[in-house]
Amino acid sequence: MAESYGWAGKILRVDLTTGEITTQDDAKYHKYIGGMGMAYRIMYEEAPMDLDPYDEKAQVIFGVGPLTGAGVPCSGRMNVTFRSTWSKGSSIIDAHMGGHIGPMLKYAGWDGIVITGISAKPVYLRIEDDQVSLEDASDIWGKGTFAANKWMVEQNGREFETASIGPAGENLVDYSTLNTSFGNSGGAGLGAAMGNKKLKGLAIRGTGSVKVADPKKVLELSNYMMGNLIGGNNNHNVPAQPQSWAEYSATSGKNRWSGAPGRMWKKAPGGPVDTGEQPYNDINKIALRCFKGYFDFGAPAAEYTVKNGGCSSCPIRCYTEYDVDPLADYDLPTHNSNTCMPVLYGTRVYPDGVHDFKYEGDGTMVINLAWAHAVDDMGLWDNYGNLNRDLLWILRMPREEATKYISEEEYDSLPWAWEKAGDPRWEVELIRRMAYGEGDLSVIAKGTLAMMEKFGLPKSWLDRTDGATNSNLMYNGFPNHHGPAEAWQVGMLYNLVYNRDCMIHEIVCETGSGAPYEVTKKVMEDFFGEGCYDKAKAYTPINENKTKLAAYCVNDKNFHDSATLCNWMWPMTQSPSKERAYHGDLDLQADFMTAVTGETYTQAGLQEAGERITQMLRAMTAISFQKNCGSANLRQEHDAICDWVFDKEPDFKAFEEGTTKLDRADMEKAKDLFYDIFGWDKTTGVPTRETLEKFDLGDMADDLEARGIYAQNTAAAE
Repeated sequence: MAESYGWAGKILRVDLTTGEITTQDDAKYHKYIGGMGMAYRIMYEEAPMDLDPYDEKAQVIFGVGPLTGAGVPCSGRMNVTFRSTWSKGSSIIDAHMGGHIGPMLKYAGWDGIVITGISAKPVYLRIEDDQVSLEDASDIWGKGTFAANKWMVEQNGREFETASIGPAGENLVDYSTLNTSFGNSGGAGLGAAMGNKKLKGLAIRGTGSVKVADPKKVLELSNYMMGNLIGGNNNHNVPAQPQSWAEYSATSGKNRWSGAPGRMWKKAPGGPVDTGEQPYNDINKIALRCFKGYFDFGAPAAEYTVKNGGCSSCPIRCYTEYDVDPLADYDLPTHNSNTCMPVLYGTRVYPDGVHDFKYEGDGTMVINLAWAHAVDDMGLWDNYGNLNRDLLWILRMPREEATKYISEEEYDSLPWAWEKAGDPRWEVELIRRMAYGEGDLSVIAKGTLAMMEKFGLPKSWLDRTDGATNSNLMYNGFPNHHGPAEAWQVGMLYNLVYNRDCMIHEIVCETGSGAPYEVTKKVMEDFFGEGCYDKAKAYTPINENKTKLAAYCVNDKNFHDSATLCNWMWPMTQSPSKERAYHGDLDLQADFMTAVTGETYTQAGLQEAGERITQMLRAMTAISFQKNCGSANLRQEHDAICDWVFDKEPDFKAFEEGTTKLDRADMEKAKDLFYDIFGWDKTTGVPTRETLEKFDLGDMADDLEARGIYAQNTAAAE
């Protein structure tokens, strides 16, 4: 096995049916970087899109890239690739995990794990360097993720990093996750993909290290990044509140650089901690910048905050850790550690509102954190709000209306008294029922498309403009997540590429940063060209630089999930430094790749590598849509945009100041320009043969031709 830097050099292969465990050299996959790219190539070659997602031969592929574990800031990620059971086309999708388990896999000497087969009994995969075994998990089958992870650590030792699925995954609930004990999770149905295979979890210990070509250069780049470029969570580059060193602050709105003088961690073990000021060039105070709890909940967060935590190799610490002692009165766990979606939606299942518990205004926080702990424990995924929106659609109906969809017996069995009282056990019970697949209401956790089919809802249900209960941008079953409301046509375009929510943060990190519009516009246009960056609710018609920016975002995100870097933080587009005129450094990720691997990379080269992955994704999506939807015309079947995007806010016309609505003709022009950049047929949105061959994917072009996709689409165009 040839020595390489950055890559561990080996892929672990586990057949759960036979119990066979083998090793493979991974050098052939280096041009796909790792993580996502490596997994796409393996899955294409070995587990065709013709397979049912629950077929014994279907794969679940865990992957880490060359930068994870190599000392690069914000690189503690792991990508997991599998097939969707809940979005249209049953296409290829990814889950993305933070924490410490990805780097630990590298320290154990592995770049990836390819799981096939179905075990006859519940098992977990134990990895201790080269010693790999399948262990009996019968004792934890049926347990929540917190208990399961604790048990695996007790069995193997505190040096092990673990991750487990919960009852949702075991019961093949489509909205399900894989969770660490810290609250890091990989969603998108990963729990069900593992549950089908009877794989309860992973326990990994690595005692090795990652070989780095130029350690001194990695340290130099890291210090440069820490002292000049990195901001707060989501790389927001100005503080939320005025600080003496800062020219700007986000006082007109929220941003995630939320630490500030007077904002306290009041339950810190050694006594209260004041997060204070964090001058951008004081690297020892970076970890105080992200007081995510304050961003989410305001002043009540201070009363319950123990500290900030986060992922391996990341100074940002975006996981606020809480001790929410009022929950003990309801016999619910008081500890919670989370960031992002689960802490945002619990209160929505209380249409009558919530009450304060211990401090003025703490009701939202206590209820949301009870929700977050329960969904993590059950291994239930909220699909970036779709679970909650669809659940609310039923819960807010009068009984006579709701019982058209669920039985009267089930409706009456719900503990409505808890909802009326603002009791957190109400939400926990709803989560439990969905995780165990109990009753008609639980179909909501099978996804929006399954719910629509069961309840007899027409496609036009997704076109509604009646408020926050719907946010699907297309008809594919996944929601608006960093879409046009944050990034105009650019946000709509990059949402077209994936088979789940796009998980792209390249623009929202800028639009939400709190820096003045003109400052950010100058940075973005210097990098991506005039007219690429619109003001909030003041959009302009599509232009080439917007579509180039959208393509950059897609390719850059795909590189991040392959390298494996945190897309919430990378790339370093903006800087908090006035001396740099707030300009970041887009070349830094290529510089890190060069220093770690010893191979010469440029930003243009990373874009090319990212686009190779984009082309693989698109070709495999076409195959799965032909098989499962009867048509590989992705422009019609995959990229069709819901009417509400164009019809909302009827008092406004598109491009008027004050609205985020888009224009139909303008978006069709945007698709044309976008497809041109990627070399996709304008009629079908499928990569042409010339395009695939350009990226050394001629075998995929041959496959599309053999399947009749090119001929089918040519006939459709004529």
